[in-house]
Amino acid sequence: MRISAVIPAAGKSLRFSSGGNSSHVTQRKQFRSLLSEPLIFTTLQLFLDSERIDTIVLVAQEDALNWLENQMEERHFEKEVRLAVGGERRQDSVRNGLDVVAPSSDVVVVHDAVRPFVEQRWIEETVRLCSDYDGAIVAVPVKDTLKQVSGGSVTSTIDRSEVWQAQTPQTFNVDVLFSAFDSAEEQGVEATDEAQLVEMNGGRLAIVEGSRRNIKITTQEDWEVAQAIYERKLIIVDRKSIEEN
Repeated sequence: MRISAVIPAAGKSLRFSSGGNSSHVTQRKQFRSLLSEPLIFTTLQLFLDSERIDTIVLVAQEDALNWLENQMEERHFEKEVRLAVGGERRQDSVRNGLDVVAPSSDVVVVHDAVRPFVEQRWIEETVRLCSDYDGAIVAVPVKDTLKQVSGGSVTSTIDRSEVWQAQTPQTFNVDVLFSAFDSAEEQGVEATDEAQLVEMNGGRLAIVEGSRRNIKITTQEDWEVAQAIYERKLIIVDRKSIEEN
């Protein structure tokens, strides 16, 4: 079974930059340096390290491709890493990436470029579950009380006992995801993640419990949290190194 990863990084960082869309590539959050490495390559490395992943596609806006190509030439990847042009919507970008890997892949793992704290066990488990399900996603149970609001007023409290917050990676059998994209296109449906498209197309999805550390960097506050997590990791690694020596 061949397994590929599609990493969408075509976002315009509208919520990250108070000034709107960044004109320069490196001002977009997915290409900014988190400590010493551009965020997209920090996330990419986790998939390069995975024994299950054969091919990886980075999906980016067209004006970022030259920058990415130059950055990739400076690095020596042991796996095939390819580029695809992003679309207007997330599902367009992921579909473009899927088109690149589909001819030689049975299963595809979709993961946000701006989630740099993915764990190998989530990749492993979501891939494994694709043998019994159409796909599997990482998610965490909702812990806060949820309110339904209309016109600025609370109308009801939502039972959170069966509510989970979706994250990535989200992993699917390739033919299932293709079918979901085709169905969405025919019906004019737009979704916020691939799992929603598969659900709407009748697919069965399994859940793998993730972590609240698996944050999606969307705002400046998220960036500060990510920096703090990384700095803490570096301290732990340094301590272990000292103890071992």
